[in-house]
Amino acid sequence: MTDTPCLRLEKIGVRFTLGEGGLLHRGKETFTALEDVSLDIARGECLGLIGESGSGKSTLGRAVVHLVTPTAGRIVFGGTDLTALDARGLRPYRPRMQMVFQDPGESLNPRFTVEDIVTEPLRLLHIGTKRTQRALAARMLERVGLPAAALAHRPTQYSGGQRQRIAIARALVTEPELLVLDEPTSGLDVSMQARILNLLRDLQTSLGLTYLFITHDVGAVSYLARRVAVLYRGRVVEIAPTRELIRAPRHPYTVALLDALPRFIRGATIPSPAAPPPPVGDRASVPTEGRGCAYAPRCPQRQPPCLETDVALEPAGIDGRLLACHHPFGTVS
Repeated sequence: MTDTPCLRLEKIGVRFTLGEGGLLHRGKETFTALEDVSLDIARGECLGLIGESGSGKSTLGRAVVHLVTPTAGRIVFGGTDLTALDARGLRPYRPRMQMVFQDPGESLNPRFTVEDIVTEPLRLLHIGTKRTQRALAARMLERVGLPAAALAHRPTQYSGGQRQRIAIARALVTEPELLVLDEPTSGLDVSMQARILNLLRDLQTSLGLTYLFITHDVGAVSYLARRVAVLYRGRVVEIAPTRELIRAPRHPYTVALLDALPRFIRGATIPSPAAPPPPVGDRASVPTEGRGCAYAPRCPQRQPPCLETDVALEPAGIDGRLLACHHPFGTVS
């Protein structure tokens, strides 16, 4: 790894507009999906990103690859501020950043052949000829454990795990430096999850890839990620080495998340990001918009400063941990 990070996010914000038909309606109510998100990913590193449903994990992943446009902050990739570039300026960087989506059944067009799917990024970016595109697609399929003969088939002819391998091959075909993995093992059985995780780790080693690994699976993040960032309602509240975060989480939300994670996996009802959850105790003590810690309404150990003053993500200990909390676990009040 070099001192220059592969990816640096500086105070990233994303705001959506609500409307009767969904998002992005002019003049309607807005809500903040991400706010002041800052983190670095070193070259060759896998950074895990965890948080409950609606915390903004997928929005952050999409913002990194510019499928969602940030409304604040900077995304610096390989030393270049991508947020300062227009669509034409971004074009040379798009092959270098790719995304693997959560559900290959949704992200792979069932009417396309596997060849159409895997070569699509090359066609859109005008990379190579049809012959070289096909050859590269065949090579990538073999790298992810599928035969080149799969090019002639459709994704519906394959299992969920095989479809995810096709999605990974599509992401790799432009020879990227950074992959955003948005819950790539979700919906797969345990044995297939293990195979995909092994594949991802082998690819990272052999190709020198950098990963942003979005997941709700503590076992998966333990296996693949060296560090983990915890996201709550669009804000990073803790970053720590994976083993240390799982052994001794310090932010109250991280503690609650790890304790309740099996519930989230089974699909518990999670508060909407557009509406704060009900507070613990007296409703009058809830911090107003823009004041206090966002987690205070749900925190069982909140104190007056938590309700009155926000707290920045700051160094907290010799293990490289960053923390945004007035009263973290492991400290004396």
